[in-house]
Amino acid sequence: MRFFLRQLPATLMIAFLSATPTLAENSAIAEIQKGLTATNKEAGYSSLKLPDLIGNFISVILGVVGIIFLVLAVYAGVMYMTAGGDPGKVKKAKEILTQSLIGLIIIVAAYALTQFVVDQIIGATSSASAG
Repeated sequence: MRFFLRQLPATLMIAFLSATPTLAENSAIAEIQKGLTATNKEAGYSSLKLPDLIGNFISVILGVVGIIFLVLAVYAGVMYMTAGGDPGKVKKAKEILTQSLIGLIIIVAAYALTQFVVDQIIGATSSASAG
């Protein structure tokens, strides 16, 4: 017992001194992060998180798909209207319109399915971590 009491101050001193660099490191990291955030803001960059960035990318892709569908639908409509009774041109216009519509349905269904799965995963992980 006497040996333990003699070593207690030295043990406490070692524990304190070993924790001090960690505290200083956390403080330095916080200062660096603060400076980087200020520089980021001053340079005009946004601080988007990865899920937000992916969401924006998906929105752009869906917009492009919508534009492609619109162009194909207008092209098929013009081709149908200018067919002049030619069954080959009418058939080709209907095929283009049908294929573009099927493609649009596949894209929207894939997006809806992905959104549903991601929502279910987020719901399951957030309720599991909360409880």
